[in-house]
Amino acid sequence: MAEGALNMLKPPGMTSHDVVDGVRRIVQMRRVGHAGTLDPAAAGVMLLMLGSTTRLSEYMTGCDKTYRAEISLGIGTDTLDGEGKIVARESAAGIGRDDLEQALQGLTGSLSLPPPMHSAVWHDGRRLYQIARAGDSVEVEDRKSRVHRFELLEFEMGETARALTEVECSSGTYVRSLAAAVGEAVGCLAYLSFLVRTAVGQHSVVDSLTGSELSTAVRERRLGEVLIRPQDALPPWPRIEVDPTTALALCHGVQTPAPPELMKAERAIAMTGERLLCVVDVIADEEQHLMQPRRVMLSEDEL
Repeated sequence: MAEGALNMLKPPGMTSHDVVDGVRRIVQMRRVGHAGTLDPAAAGVMLLMLGSTTRLSEYMTGCDKTYRAEISLGIGTDTLDGEGKIVARESAAGIGRDDLEQALQGLTGSLSLPPPMHSAVWHDGRRLYQIARAGDSVEVEDRKSRVHRFELLEFEMGETARALTEVECSSGTYVRSLAAAVGEAVGCLAYLSFLVRTAVGQHSVVDSLTGSELSTAVRERRLGEVLIRPQDALPPWPRIEVDPTTALALCHGVQTPAPPELMKAERAIAMTGERLLCVVDVIADEEQHLMQPRRVMLSEDEL
């Protein structure tokens, strides 16, 4: 059975669920998970996990994301993106490049922004988009996120101005809300007119596979060549090779002493040969640093 991750290219117009279902059919596996969805209109990297690698999803989902985001100024939509209805227009002709760059700089660091009403966030047993489609509106708590970098790449002035930006941010950042916040910062309506996710962690869109390319790899029995090993799909934490005694303890969930090279680490990847044994959290007590195993991938019989 195939084990590992796939860096898939989601095209615009498909839902994330469509992408997962397509991969299930191609690789003939039911156990396929993902490391974060994209809106139907958006495109770019979707990191998918096959087989037991789905057990690592919480670590992959939490990776930072990078986007190319086009923000249109002078128009407001009910969904904060191009899929919605235009609700208002105003002139953006007075907004210049300096105004935009200052606004983007002000929207870096730790932020608290409301999720869009047309989003999949749960509220009292219903998705926000279900509430919005019913014509209702509710107050929801702001979501905390961190924007590491927000750069203006291109800017076209006009009654409807367009800004091409690049955003590097934490998982859980709603780029639609960020686009609306840019508009507020420059005193003008704004919506997210196009979005491409160019990276999930260290996995770039330049390496993404189309559905056709994955089908060809499976047909030619080259799936192993395009699969990302579980340890390589994880964030670039320190890696350690553990001896048989330590491996046995970790696979049973027992804390073990951390080697000196992990004294300043918070998390690491424990390997036995070329195989991922587990993720470990490095815990400091009064006397020593310990490795607490998380998501053990190998049983005692597999060591």
